[in-house]
Amino acid sequence: MRIISKLFFVSNFVISKITRKQIWKKVRQKIGNIPHLSIDWDVLTDRFIEPVIWVVDHFADSLGKIFVSLVWLLIQFVVGVAYWIGLSFYWNISAELTIALVIFGHWILLNVVFHYYMALITPPGLPPEAEQIPHIKARCKKCQSVKPERTHHCSICRTCILRMDHHCPWLNNCVGHFNHRYFFLFMAYVVLGMIFLFIFGAPVIVHELSISDASEPIGYPVFHNGSHLLPVKQVEEVSPPRSRSLRRAVSVTVAILCAGILAALGALVGWHARLISRGETSIENLTNKDDREAKRLEGSTFVNPYDYGSYENWRIFLGLSEGRTWWCVFFPSVHPPRGDGISWCLKNDLTHVSYK
Repeated sequence: MRIISKLFFVSNFVISKITRKQIWKKVRQKIGNIPHLSIDWDVLTDRFIEPVIWVVDHFADSLGKIFVSLVWLLIQFVVGVAYWIGLSFYWNISAELTIALVIFGHWILLNVVFHYYMALITPPGLPPEAEQIPHIKARCKKCQSVKPERTHHCSICRTCILRMDHHCPWLNNCVGHFNHRYFFLFMAYVVLGMIFLFIFGAPVIVHELSISDASEPIGYPVFHNGSHLLPVKQVEEVSPPRSRSLRRAVSVTVAILCAGILAALGALVGWHARLISRGETSIENLTNKDDREAKRLEGSTFVNPYDYGSYENWRIFLGLSEGRTWWCVFFPSVHPPRGDGISWCLKNDLTHVSYK
């Protein structure tokens, strides 16, 4: 009976709408209430974080270069498999369909490669010298540089970044004001490419897994002597072909890779799209979350001063100004984002200051 009651308690605990922070707080309180058990949570946290900080400080640059190399190798591997297995499959079905798929696929590939390369080489944006912006008095406590609005210090790059979103190890670079668009569009086109591969790659995988394996012959060779079929003794043993099994293994490997990439980047694209619609960066989302909670407890509503509405937020993020249209999103473009990343028009002043 006690076991059943405990299971009932656990099930209610799991399905309840308690946030992870509340759960962790309850766990800490329970442990802290245990007699003769005193835990200094600050010291315990430092013990866990110190090795992570040490690894980041000493190997972040090297790990970043390895991650960047893995991205390029992964792109080449997936494209190579598509040419090797997928192209011949669709060419045997329809030459017109194959040409259309090749054109559409290369449009996606062009955008993936372009936006990833530009996110790599484009500086995220550094604050200028204090003499150039004397009206800004704020200073960074870590690097002592001038600190405009929405600027944050990156402990890996060891400098402040204009409108910093986060440090991306897959870019070996910070994502900031001047390369945020490249980073987001790279992820978006990768997700589109994964969907494209799943739709048109599924028939290829089914075909590769369903056809008979030439490396597994059935029966044995015979010859007809005029009245009977007699077995033939093979003089030379020929090694069985392994092309079919290799194609199967590679097809399944690519499918698993694409599924993992689609799940991870799909969630990340959705998360960043939500932040862009709200006029926030990843860092600002964390700080604004605390401000929202504080305002809620006060009985008021938090207002993000950099939220101009979803449509305008996207236009600002994509740099659609000076006559630029949405075609700049569908094809590679090196146009800069709106603004200099230093001065920002607040929501209440948007009617007086034009971004166009």
